Amino acid sequence: MPQTKPAYTEEFKREVLAHMASTGQSLNQTATHFGVSTNSLREWRRRAGAPLGALPSVVSTESPEAELRRLRKENRELQARCEILKKTVGIFSSPSSNDMGRFGK
Repeated sequence: MPQTKPAYTEEFKREVLAHMASTGQSLNQTATHFGVSTNSLREWRRRAGAPLGALPSVVSTESPEAELRRLRKENRELQARCEILKKTVGIFSSPSSNDMGRFGK
């Protein structure tokens, strides 16, 4: 049975292209980093009309107010993720009482 293509959002495609342009990563490196095929990435870049290493042009169809609401929501979600990651790092980096006995400290 043929494998179906995953459906990527336009926002995801723009983020991947922007990441590739800002980091200077190659097509292969970026595709591996995001888990997409190089052919898909090449096609996204072609459709965006972006030359190699250039940021894709973005034409927003939403109103400035809607964009601001969306960006504020996205910002809150990203800040929450950062806080969770900080707490996780703190949990895993602090030695527990069991670990201290096991390592003879």
